[in-house]
Amino acid sequence: MLAGLNSKQRDAVLQEGNVLLTACPGSGKTRVLTYKIAHELQFIEDTKKIIVALTFTNRAADEIKRRLIKMDLDPSQVWSGTIHSFSLEWILRPYSSEIEELKKGFSIADEYKSSEILKELKESYGLGFFDEINTRLNKDGSINELDRTKIKLIQEYHEILKSEKLIDFDQILFFAYKLMTKYPIIAKTLNNIFHLICVDEYQDTQDLQYAIIASIFKVSNGSTKLFIVGDRDQAIYGSLGGMAKNAKEIIDEFGGIELTELELSGNYRSTQRIIDYYRNFQTETIEIESQCSYSTERGFLSLDRIVNKDNLVENIATIIENSIAQGIPEHEICVLAPQWWLVIPMGRKLKNRLPNINFDAIGLSPLIKAQENVWVKASKLFLTEPSPKMYFLRNRWAHELLNELEALGVAVFEQTEKKAKKLLKAINSTSSINENGLNYLEERFLQMTTLLGISIESNEHLLVQWTNFFDGTRAKMENSDFDYAKDTKSFKRLFNHNSGVVVNTCHGIKGEEFQTVIAFGLLTNYIPHWKEDDLIKAGKKLLYVICSRAKRNLYLIAEKGRTTRRGAALGTTSLLANVRYTYD
Repeated sequence: MLAGLNSKQRDAVLQEGNVLLTACPGSGKTRVLTYKIAHELQFIEDTKKIIVALTFTNRAADEIKRRLIKMDLDPSQVWSGTIHSFSLEWILRPYSSEIEELKKGFSIADEYKSSEILKELKESYGLGFFDEINTRLNKDGSINELDRTKIKLIQEYHEILKSEKLIDFDQILFFAYKLMTKYPIIAKTLNNIFHLICVDEYQDTQDLQYAIIASIFKVSNGSTKLFIVGDRDQAIYGSLGGMAKNAKEIIDEFGGIELTELELSGNYRSTQRIIDYYRNFQTETIEIESQCSYSTERGFLSLDRIVNKDNLVENIATIIENSIAQGIPEHEICVLAPQWWLVIPMGRKLKNRLPNINFDAIGLSPLIKAQENVWVKASKLFLTEPSPKMYFLRNRWAHELLNELEALGVAVFEQTEKKAKKLLKAINSTSSINENGLNYLEERFLQMTTLLGISIESNEHLLVQWTNFFDGTRAKMENSDFDYAKDTKSFKRLFNHNSGVVVNTCHGIKGEEFQTVIAFGLLTNYIPHWKEDDLIKAGKKLLYVICSRAKRNLYLIAEKGRTTRRGAALGTTSLLANVRYTYD
């Protein structure tokens, strides 16, 4: 089973007990994580025991299960997902009635609902559009904010959520931790269920997230094992509460557990030239040597400080066309930037400029991004076609949709087996020829609810999420600043991963790799973001992540013509400008 792993990877998989694995870019972190899960599965004798894989994104969670299936392993005893999904499924929904705030039921305030409430509150408090509101909560329930006006605003925001029986994503974590603290039996129960908990990207884990996981390990005579993986140099969520704790801090947080520290340093992704370049931004001391078959290739590495933002789309389009002409597949090309507002219009403009090229861009679909909204979950099933390749994913999404419906009090296929299969059959029997993406979804949603005997109007939580989904999506579609694609074909591309040139933020492509990376917006105030506590360290880590995504070719762009809100010109970030290098 361990064939194909190098000695360090094999040691990490076979290491007994609790492990902290530091893995440099391209060292096979996901591969090791998957093999660790596969290895441990053979030691689970109790069919009720499971392995938990906590990932930073749902996409990463899906990738782990896909790899297990390719290894001919049954993933039924593996739960993978984000910490928010974990907290909902394993803590809040089973035990929410035990705390006053949630005992009358709750629904998740998705991205659209939260942003709309905060938008109105900012206006009433005299704050501007660009004033950031930090709604994170500390372990004691206090607001993670120092500004008195913003604290008052957030308190009112929480009151509005409470009046509508809603909780947001930050409250998911707080209430989960509160339950774990108030009722230690929950932690004991979970410890008895979980054989192993794997934590990916630990360097971007928030304090409350550490605390929730740690609660499971603090119970007496616990048997759950910990496998925690990450790279402190790739910690780019500091401004959002991410904490790259060291081994001692993790040991203390987890109740004094024994923890073996291991390291992966070989890089199977990038040429040595790319590695040597991004080591200019490294803050740790790990030596990184390319182990890939093309390690000595020169590739292409450039820094463009001349192009104007008005010519940027044409410039990037030319790079994409040249890359494809050289035989590089579309999905092996990535365009990224440090800010979402730079990326969204870029995806649309590139698609207009290159209509015959496929794109996997966050700017091509206006669907709200709230993964916990039941209609977002349903959208995945209606926007992907049944096929052997998609069977596993669609089956998993069907399970998630059923769980979400049941959590909202909607019983589907009572007392029958193979519910997911029956749901997929019902969904596949619906159809629509509507070319408007949102109308297409609405038609098929209504056909499904009719087939299943579901009344949207009679369930307040289902109705709230319906309203949020359609109002939020329509609001984005009507935003002339972004001119979202509205056709059904573009909507379907949202869940057709690896189908075209990726256009995303630096944060959105964490853990991924591409033959060609094109990064723009590498300017002062963008890198590092001016709100970071340690500007130099934060900026270095962001550049480290950006550059380490590239296998062979890296195009860095610090375009001219961008200014601050007051009109001051923005120049190349000093972290790049200070690197002495002979570019192509």
